[in-house]
Amino acid sequence: MIDSLGLGIGAIGAGIISGGIIIIVIFTFGQVSGAHVNPALSIAAAWLGKLEWRLVPGYAFAQMAGSTAASFSLLWLIGQHASMGANIPNEVAGVTPQTAFTIEIFLSFLLMWVICGTAYHSKAAMELSAIPIGIVVGIEVMLMGPYAGAAMNPARAFGPYLALGNLTHYWIYLVGPIFGMFLGALTYKITHNDLT
Repeated sequence: MIDSLGLGIGAIGAGIISGGIIIIVIFTFGQVSGAHVNPALSIAAAWLGKLEWRLVPGYAFAQMAGSTAASFSLLWLIGQHASMGANIPNEVAGVTPQTAFTIEIFLSFLLMWVICGTAYHSKAAMELSAIPIGIVVGIEVMLMGPYAGAAMNPARAFGPYLALGNLTHYWIYLVGPIFGMFLGALTYKITHNDLT
């Protein structure tokens, strides 16, 4: 969206901003709520026993509502530019929805694996987990954002799609992150042998 206004931040700038914001959010709210801004993360965390299942609906509602409020605020402030920031497969570059879905699963898997290893492991340095998590988000946005959207988060994608008024590809960014993060949590249990 910013690029369409002529500011030219590109994929690298988008990655730095995305990763930086995640680092700030985790450092600011991690001790309060776990800094969950992602329903797929909340579901995987509940499956791991790191979040009570009864809290998941409230978390998901807040995450989706926050995304919606932010997206419609942008729509009101600057109008409909660059697909409202919606995560979209780059079909011009030959990325089909199915390919974007596969990429979304992999990116979400990797992100959840890093979250588990840095924030959930019994021997993790949790107070520093924001840094590797934010770096992973930033790198994934830099590398795959221009091609496959790189949401890794159903809430991140929801608001912009709603503001755009077209939910055609939203399924990619709803199902892909949930499945990918579950795989990441499952793999973490195997690779880290940390079942507590």
